[in-house]
Amino acid sequence: MTAATRLVAGATFFVGLLFAPLAQAQFVEGTHFERIDGPAAAETDGGIEVVEVFSYMCPHCRNFQPYVSAWEEELAEDVTFRRVPVSFNRSWEPFARAYVTANVMDILDESHVALFEALHDERRSIRTLSDLAEFHSQFGVDAEAFESTAGSFPVEAAMRKGRAELGKWGIRSTPTLVINGKWRVSPQRGSTFEDMLAVADYLIERERAETAAGTDDDSAGEADAGAAATAES
Repeated sequence: MTAATRLVAGATFFVGLLFAPLAQAQFVEGTHFERIDGPAAAETDGGIEVVEVFSYMCPHCRNFQPYVSAWEEELAEDVTFRRVPVSFNRSWEPFARAYVTANVMDILDESHVALFEALHDERRSIRTLSDLAEFHSQFGVDAEAFESTAGSFPVEAAMRKGRAELGKWGIRSTPTLVINGKWRVSPQRGSTFEDMLAVADYLIERERAETAAGTDDDSAGEADAGAAATAES
């Protein structure tokens, strides 16, 4: 490598370091993401939780699926991902219930995207819980069993939990991502789904850094306490 080449490489590296923080600095609380009021409540212990709030009736949620599905597959091991369906009106409720029912019956991997496609791509007339039970029968469950399960205790309990979480998170639109029960990320005017996921990545890194800092503080406190005990003895 010549001196000129080394100079250019060094300058390029320096510029990269100079502008690296700008990728994070461009995300501003209140503009690109919002803090959720009240104490955070994520389900994981020590990890980071991401929740996608969606509805099958939302066309934006349909368009978001290829992006968020690919993104989910690349999440680190310390990040857990789950979905919570929302019902902004009575007509959306059967679809939220169908999602929970499919999850209880362990057919969600097959049915989730398929239902989006049936509603928004194929324009199939699916409106009632009976329609949804018939639709899900293609995935190896009996339609009557699906409809019966939709009214079962596990489904009702999951629906109640979901409603409580949605109220706590202050969900006003879909799709929305909730990071660790603390941050709400929704599409912004003029932004893309890639932008939304980039904000989520930033918040995940932020949560990871805060967790690591808290661990370091705890370790330092324990070390100090140990040193003090040794000195006293």
